[in-house]
Amino acid sequence: MSRQKDTEENTHSNDHWTRTKTHLLVLRPLLSLSPGCPFLRRYQESARLSLIPMTSMRTIPIRPWPLRLGLGLCLGALLILLSWQVVRTAIGSSVMTFVQRSADLAPESRLEGAQLASRWAHDDPSVRYGAGGVYLAAAATEQSDARLREALHELQTASRMSPEDYRIWLAFAKALDRSGESTRAREAFEKATRLAPHHFDPHWAFGNHLLRLGDTTRAFTEFRAALSSRPSALNLIFDYAWTTFNGDGKAIARALAPPDTIRAPFVSLLITRDRVEDALEIWRAGGYDRDALPGDVRNVAETLIRQDHLAEAYAVWFTAKLTDHPDPDDGSLLANGGFERPITLEASTPFLTWRIAPQRGLTILLDSKEHQEGAYSLRAGFDIRENVDLTIAVQTVPVKKATNYVLTFDVRARELRSLSNPRVEIFDAGQQTRLSLSVPPMRNGDTDWTSQRLEFTTGPETEAVTLRIRRPPCSDPPCLFVGRVWFDAFKLTEKR
Repeated sequence: MSRQKDTEENTHSNDHWTRTKTHLLVLRPLLSLSPGCPFLRRYQESARLSLIPMTSMRTIPIRPWPLRLGLGLCLGALLILLSWQVVRTAIGSSVMTFVQRSADLAPESRLEGAQLASRWAHDDPSVRYGAGGVYLAAAATEQSDARLREALHELQTASRMSPEDYRIWLAFAKALDRSGESTRAREAFEKATRLAPHHFDPHWAFGNHLLRLGDTTRAFTEFRAALSSRPSALNLIFDYAWTTFNGDGKAIARALAPPDTIRAPFVSLLITRDRVEDALEIWRAGGYDRDALPGDVRNVAETLIRQDHLAEAYAVWFTAKLTDHPDPDDGSLLANGGFERPITLEASTPFLTWRIAPQRGLTILLDSKEHQEGAYSLRAGFDIRENVDLTIAVQTVPVKKATNYVLTFDVRARELRSLSNPRVEIFDAGQQTRLSLSVPPMRNGDTDWTSQRLEFTTGPETEAVTLRIRRPPCSDPPCLFVGRVWFDAFKLTEKR
């Protein structure tokens, strides 16, 4: 029994020792917040005495009701203080959120709101950051040094409160840059880019800062980092590079080093700026022109076509291994002129392919019952009540310059009725003004299979021609267009 009693006393002593140490750990932060509270001081001294080894002192009374009452009052006061601080922060944050989201707020009201928010939540870094942004915008609008100093103060304070927030460092860097403190601004920009290495804004802003200082090499290092995080910004960064390097396509390519993911749009930008040779050299670098994705090939080829570089567009398209390359028919420059192979609606292949877009009132199908040659023809059915310019089918093919050609085909119609009927046209795929002619439009009513022939000569700059089946709008609307037309046996040959 004696041994059991000693064990119980030791357990009680250990529990008491642990509780007392816990009390002291809790008291430390409370005393730091309320150092003048006499009840907390007294309780701390009593707790320390209770840590005396139990061999010399079994118990020290630390729980008289006056002490408990005083401790409760101090804790209550502390909770009220903390609650008030939370309320102040919430009010300041709400005011700042309202200021930032109210785009139509007057400048004076924005400044008043920022000042009010800072007073209520002076310990909230997000509020100080928001206030700094308001002051910085006001400094730019008013050209005010005083506002700029206020912005610097707010943003520097926010950066000390929240040193890991890249947005604060970026805003602080912009304010320093505006104030002319280039060295400190550079340090702040570097801090922002280190904190957010994969974000666009820090690299973009830092690149602009360096470019203004004349550090072109380092500036475009930052622009490349910005571009890698946001490829959609290519047009913007390309414009900076174009101005910096005076339109030198090769220098721009070296500065931006576009990855393969944006090589096609980069090359297209050079083409639109009439730097075709530089663009195609970049396109072919490393054999990319052979392995490019079909979408990239189409992008570059179509840009070349729009810029009247048809031969280069055909070369880009034909060289790519992953794109569809239809073969011309035997004895013709056209592909699938007899419509013996399937046709894909809305095809995107730029050459040697019938491109047909679905349109209201137009029905397209391959007809195996009515045909002049082979097993199929192209039948177009019309039930159109509006006066529209209707393109039925289009195909573009490369040709030689200053050369005579002959286009032949067969056509048939049933119940055709309109003031403007279909016709077949040939025109220069680059500039229609260089070459444009057509066969006469079809007659109303029924027409049996009839052979048509069109001779033309390409100009000294013609590199490709487009064959188009089209129904132009009427000169006097409204213009009903109904009926059916069959086309077959299209052939384009060089005249001997």
